[in-house]
Amino acid sequence: MDRLRKTERMLRIWFLIQRNPLRFSTKDLAEKFGVNVRTIYRDIRSLEADLVVPVYVDRGRWAVDDSHFLPPVRLTVAEALNIFLAARLMLSYSHRYDPNVESTFSLLAAAVPPPLGEQIHKTLEWMRKLPANQRYLRVLARLGEAWMSRRSVRITYQALEAERPAERTIDPYFIEPAAEGHSSYLIAYCHRSGEIRNFKVERILDIQLTGDHYTIPPDFDANRYFGSAWGIVVEGEPQTIRLRFDRSVARIIRETPWHPSQTLKTGKDGSVTLTLRVSNTVELRSWILGWGEKVEVLEPKELREAVRETAKAVAALYRERTGGGEASAMPRRVSAKT
Repeated sequence: MDRLRKTERMLRIWFLIQRNPLRFSTKDLAEKFGVNVRTIYRDIRSLEADLVVPVYVDRGRWAVDDSHFLPPVRLTVAEALNIFLAARLMLSYSHRYDPNVESTFSLLAAAVPPPLGEQIHKTLEWMRKLPANQRYLRVLARLGEAWMSRRSVRITYQALEAERPAERTIDPYFIEPAAEGHSSYLIAYCHRSGEIRNFKVERILDIQLTGDHYTIPPDFDANRYFGSAWGIVVEGEPQTIRLRFDRSVARIIRETPWHPSQTLKTGKDGSVTLTLRVSNTVELRSWILGWGEKVEVLEPKELREAVRETAKAVAALYRERTGGGEASAMPRRVSAKT
């Protein structure tokens, strides 16, 4: 509760001095929020360090640099609803408290009809119960600042396969959320490797803005970059992938847009064959295995063999052991996804 009260007070201080520049002193803010002056100073330092809000003081009065904010926008109800759904989707994938999302919701709630505003406030109440990750918030804020201003950053990065973190200088090109992994990825040019690489934001342990500016190549397009990817992993040449789904899940397969390259063909037995043009990655294989016995890989041969070997390994893992010996039992049928 203390953390929530602090966060709420910090956001209210932000809104107050943003809307009333050079009106409130530190003592005024302390009296208004019923805390001491030292607490107000700590809150303002958190605004600067964690949320990267450019707060400054002029003749003892606080204000926020206007260049930090975008101009106001007028939204239709449908447009506001789309922003609400996008923010809800972001929360469901991140499962963490983000004061920037809360401030976005708060501003949105004040501009929409009451029924939608009530749902926004309920979302805020739910979100405040989620754990916060201050390092992630700080890193993401710095990345956003670097991306918008086209400034290189120096990061300390813990690669998955590395035992120790390493320093790299990178130029941010794009930030992409990954629903499957409940995480975000930075696509950036890495000065050390001389290549465009993916960096998981959660693995960035520290980040510093540099004074060096960069230019994103005119031929870089994030949509094309991820065009043949099934998820966030971009590796290998795209292949033709054919998957036959059981009739029990055929409706789900037909009604869902899985990938821009997909084509569907319904068989006489009610099954559906899904054809894709994507890279054969671990993300794709994990998705296929999640359907259990409801899907069969038709091609390519190497993907079919990989899934078969994994299924055998899973069956071996779940063999039941009894006191008198071993009795193998295949896993129970996997229920259809809904």
